Formats: sequence, C-alpha cells, structure tokens
Amino acid sequence: MTATERTLASSAPPTLLSIGELSERTGVPTTTLRYYDELGLVRPAAREAGRRRYAASAVRDVSVILFFREIGFSLAEIGRFIAGERQCRREMIDHKLAELAEQQHRIEVARTALEHGQQCPASEPVKCSRFWSIIEGRLHGLSLEESHARAH
Repeated sequence: MTATERTLASSAPPTLLSIGELSERTGVPTTTLRYYDELGLVRPAAREAGRRRYAASAVRDVSVILFFREIGFSLAEIGRFIAGERQCRREMIDHKLAELAEQQHRIEVARTALEHGQQCPASEPVKCSRFWSIIEGRLHGLSLEESHARAH
C-alpha cells in the first residue's frame, strides 16, 4: 500500500452497520436492539434517512449486555453498571453476588424438598406427611427453609 493509499484509508469514514447487520452479528433481534436504544444501552452512531447505523464497536457493546443478562443482571442494572463509576460497579457486583448466594440457598432447600418427594414412601408426594408439614409451616409465615427444618 502506498503512502497515499494509507492516507486515504485512514481518512475514510468508519463503516457503519445497519440494525439488521448488527442483529446478524450478535444474534439479537432488531426489536431488542431498538429497545436497547430506547434504554440508552446501545446507541446508533448515526442515522441515515431515519435508519439506525451502528459503529462496529456496537457488536462488543451488545455482547457485554448479553453477558450481564446471562449472569443475572436486569437491563436497568446493566444501564447503571455501564454508566457507573468504578466504586459503584464494585458495589453492584457485591450486591449481585449476595443475591446469587441467596438464590442458590433457596434452590438447595427446594431441591432437598423435591428429592424427598422423589424418594418418599407415601404412594404420592401430596400424601406425604412431611410435605403437608412444610405447607403448614408456610401458612404460618415460615420460610421454606424453616418449614423444611421443622418437618425433619
């Protein structure tokens, strides 16, 4: 490449992606990309004849959103995370870790109850006295964990 060609190539405007191209590259429907735009999560770099045109970096931005969705962040949380300062981000991560630990604990308690139902000697799980003891505890305001512990 000659010096002139390099100069022309470096001064060429960046290639912008249509919303359809961004959708193809990320696997995210165009309706969802429009919604992300409404929320301010992924903004088009330009509009041409009323159509959204995205910078190539939007592929990465959408990938970041998908990652955070996959690990349990809501779109509102993702927006705050992206806009937040470093300390705010650390606090959000700490909060999400605590949420996930609580969720994991609830899942383990539910799993234990279901495993009992699977192995229960009663002819049907709904005829199990332990099952009904747990239900009674829930009716009296106990958590699933407290009800399950009381039933043992």
